[in-house]
Amino acid sequence: MIMRALIVSILSIILVLSVVACQGDVGPAGEQGPVGEQGPAGEQGAVGEQGPSGPPGPGGDVDSMDQAAIATIIGLFQDLSGPPVSIPPKWEPAEYTQYFVKEAISRYDAEGLDATLAYYNTEESIDGQWYMFILDQNDIMLAHAANTALVDRPASAAVGPNNYPAGEAVVAVADEDGEWFSYTFPNPTTGGVETKHSWMVEYDGLTFGSGWYETGPSKFDSPAYTQAFVQSAINLYNAVGLDATLAHYNTEESIDGQWYMFIFDESKIMLAHAANPALVDRPASAAAGPNNYPAGEAVFAVADEDGEWFSYTFPNPATGGVETKHSWMVEYDGLTFGSGWYERGPGKHDAPAYTRAFVGRAIDLYNAIGREDTVAYYNTEESIDGQWYVFIIDASTGRTISHSNPTFIDRDPSLRVDAAGYFYGDDLLSATESGKWVDYVLLNPETGGDRQKHTWAVLYDGLIFASGWYE
Repeated sequence: MIMRALIVSILSIILVLSVVACQGDVGPAGEQGPVGEQGPAGEQGAVGEQGPSGPPGPGGDVDSMDQAAIATIIGLFQDLSGPPVSIPPKWEPAEYTQYFVKEAISRYDAEGLDATLAYYNTEESIDGQWYMFILDQNDIMLAHAANTALVDRPASAAVGPNNYPAGEAVVAVADEDGEWFSYTFPNPTTGGVETKHSWMVEYDGLTFGSGWYETGPSKFDSPAYTQAFVQSAINLYNAVGLDATLAHYNTEESIDGQWYMFIFDESKIMLAHAANPALVDRPASAAAGPNNYPAGEAVFAVADEDGEWFSYTFPNPATGGVETKHSWMVEYDGLTFGSGWYERGPGKHDAPAYTRAFVGRAIDLYNAIGREDTVAYYNTEESIDGQWYVFIIDASTGRTISHSNPTFIDRDPSLRVDAAGYFYGDDLLSATESGKWVDYVLLNPETGGDRQKHTWAVLYDGLIFASGWYE
């Protein structure tokens, strides 16, 4: 506002001086008439008559002023009388990004394509984290000051980390009204890879775009990074469609350390799994973890539109070991998008912790795929993990409904007597939701001998889930 007032003042002075310059010269003064006689002392004599006026001077030539200058000054005053141009502050990055793109389109309208490209391919055109990228109707990059190596190359050359097809996506979503697209990309201001939010406008057969950056979740925050990783896959699907999305996520380049995408269709068929291509085009049941644990069936079953977590053991492509995986699944547009992060979890050398985790996975599976399928799984020998196996008891009847050894299924609860003659049935049936350890002597299927068994039993949803380890 201060600058605006100063400009108005200067223009006002210029206008006044210009008007003065248009006036004619002042003519010479007329001759003074004779002075009258002085009256007696004390009285003032009469004033003499004024002499005749001199001839008028020549008039100024108003046409001598630069008419273009007058028009310019008047135009400036008219412009100043309108509302001032509003430039959004950079602390409102979304609004500033849209302004930045609009300015590029205005430059194109005023100066043409060649001059616009010449400017936006210079470092001077970079405004902190903002720079313009411009593509033609054939998706060829015409301007990209932050990475001039991309100029004259197709949009597919502009890829983010893990070969993410950012260039193809931003071109695909652009329209006349403008669209946003978020992805990870190098920030020229910080030099780091960050989350970029780009605004693209399709105008006169060209795509004008720019974006702002923010520091997204890091890999140290594994859950948040996993959710962002899945969302980036959904964003890509919305931008380029299913075929191009699957083409990307079925490549090794799409694997980001321990993170990779798995995608199912609505018929539970695996469409993408870069860490294990042999699973592609196979049903979810083929994606099993150790001991044939039905991980694929479970992750598909729990997915919903809001996203859900499911934990299980699965091979970690980054370490080559079998670890506890925490997967985030989102059901979107008839597809299931998922990815996960890993942690070591308790090892078998820590038998009590491993036992509790083993029982916990059984309860998780029950919550995911239901009672019938969970019982069916734990009735198989494949579910046995060395000395660990899960058995499930109906708390209301006391009868075992699932066990890898069929002779124990539906057996009379009064027969729960160990090798030393101790009746441990009541201890099992007294398990609570917080869990309870029950000790007794039983045959170890791994060694074939009787050993002291420490069983961890948890009451959940009217059932008792239990497993144990042997001395």
